[in-house]
Amino acid sequence: MQDKAEDQQATGIVINLGGRVAVLDDINAKPKIVADRPEGTERLDVYKLTDPRQLPSGQILGIQDGSVVAIDPQAPQKAVTLTSATRWFPSVQNTQVWAINEEPVTTGCEGETIPESVRARFSMTELAVSGGPSRRTLVLPCGLEPFAETSKGIIAQQTTEDDPVSGNATVARTRVVLLDKNATAVSQVLEESATILAAAGSRTVWKRDNCNGAACLKLHDTETKAVRKAPTCTAGELVGRGAFDQSGRWYASAVRGNNGYHLALLDLDQDKCKDLGSNTNLSGNHDLDADVTATWSQSNLLVLDSLSGSLTSVSALSGKQEARDQDLDVSEGAQVWGTLTGEAGDLAARSVPGRTRSAGRPTVHLPRPRDQRGDDSSP
Repeated sequence: MQDKAEDQQATGIVINLGGRVAVLDDINAKPKIVADRPEGTERLDVYKLTDPRQLPSGQILGIQDGSVVAIDPQAPQKAVTLTSATRWFPSVQNTQVWAINEEPVTTGCEGETIPESVRARFSMTELAVSGGPSRRTLVLPCGLEPFAETSKGIIAQQTTEDDPVSGNATVARTRVVLLDKNATAVSQVLEESATILAAAGSRTVWKRDNCNGAACLKLHDTETKAVRKAPTCTAGELVGRGAFDQSGRWYASAVRGNNGYHLALLDLDQDKCKDLGSNTNLSGNHDLDADVTATWSQSNLLVLDSLSGSLTSVSALSGKQEARDQDLDVSEGAQVWGTLTGEAGDLAARSVPGRTRSAGRPTVHLPRPRDQRGDDSSP
């Protein structure tokens, strides 16, 4: 079974070319446009997703027009709206996700003493990817922002105070915490004065504030409770926000060194770092959701450079790296979403309660999620 996984190539690659959705049968295939740019949107990308990720089932999720949407890679021109949200992340239950919403502090935190940098109170609603009714809604205390769910609780970032920097300017001081299972209180402080970069599975990666160098990046595992340094990369130090695979074993990141910017693939189980080569377009924005976008389809890493149009597929299991021979015709903001790998059925053919967007046009509406918080999760 492992040999098959190692030899498996990315097929049915789904890409938003920057206002047009296309599918590539393989990495060198001619793009098949399945959703063209709607008339009157020459300068807009109506298909753009915020934080697009592919679940183990194969479904692609992301934020679009203020809602979390699910996309079947077999019909990527259609998106099923699950519920309103500003962010999302997977639940520990593979068939569930968390939709994150924000309420202004003027109403959500009225009468509370909080740092001025806190702008919203966060709530999170768990619901099925199939579009079924929500299971529960948790309202977090003011100053806490959720980032991921683990078997031990919610990983969050807490703003504790505002530190002066110059004149009247201030910067938020944040720490990484683990919340109780109702997300009503901090059960453990994992790191003081740090910023979360990414989280998946049982692992979280954060950077210590006011710190420079490779030792500033820390990895935490909620199962083992261990905190350790990230694997050493010979090309330089890790920078920016990277991309975890769903299991939390592999982490892709930009690397800054004496020879410029490179892309690296970290195997956290083996404590190894593989250099994937240089990329000058990582010098502007180091995050892997900007000019250079990265996403995972099971153990395959897909990397699209929206400035050059280059596309690369990397098997994390075998280390095999394959680059497209000819750059794609893309516009600024292009994204790679995932592949046909997985067990996702055709969402468009299912009887799914929801709102289906085809070419950016809503047709059916999803019921608003029920607020199922208990007395102990009241604000």
